Amino acid sequence: MKLSVRESGDPRGLPVVLLHAFPLSGAMWEPQREALKGFRTLAVDLRGFGGTPPSAPWFIEHAVDDLFETLTALAVDKAVLVGLSLGGYVALRAVEKFPARVRALVLCDTRAEADGNEAKLKRAAAVDFVRAHGTAAFARPFLNDALAPKTLAEKPAVFEFLRGLAEQAAPEAVTAALAALAARADMLSALPRVTVPTCVLVGAQDKITPLPLAEIIRSRVPGAELHVIPDAGHFSSVENPAVFNDRLVSFLNRL
Repeated sequence: MKLSVRESGDPRGLPVVLLHAFPLSGAMWEPQREALKGFRTLAVDLRGFGGTPPSAPWFIEHAVDDLFETLTALAVDKAVLVGLSLGGYVALRAVEKFPARVRALVLCDTRAEADGNEAKLKRAAAVDFVRAHGTAAFARPFLNDALAPKTLAEKPAVFEFLRGLAEQAAPEAVTAALAALAARADMLSALPRVTVPTCVLVGAQDKITPLPLAEIIRSRVPGAELHVIPDAGHFSSVENPAVFNDRLVSFLNRL
């Protein structure tokens, strides 16, 4: 399936693909658009989010195939993949499946491990909740848990921006993505085989994919670097875009 894409920046620049978090869309990368103006930036919408139609069921494998079908249609042979949370899972599987088409990785607020039984049960409960109550009722408590205390206390605009994006997703898109997240493969054994430059970014107060999980990726991917984003939770790119963008652009400029 071809994905909806928001393209910006320099069309002659290094292609940088932005892979969004659950349950958002490529629009979540708006705080990065100006910082990435020197690159060919492609913010994609995964199945059911933003401008891409839903398809259920789907798995991370489908997202990877969708991504490279879309990049081929855009004449992008090789790109940097920047993925946050769900987007990071897609990026990790992409570099394993199509290593020749990945220039570098930026893995943000994500993990390599598959869901354990407890996490799968929580996702199943979330599926039931969304089916019963809708996306809007799911989004608010989800964001309250995901964002840093400082974000919740001092940056109401960040909460409203993310809530607005989440509420655009249809319940069937959210439940399909939850199922895909629960079914994803464990990628720990693949980490030592990653040979492209890799940068790991994580919010200092990320409770969903906390720092120790980022440190596992950094320690197992040869040559990977890790940067902690202060005053940020699970959505570090939106909660503290100044520091996030500085670390991201610094990495990209060294490629």
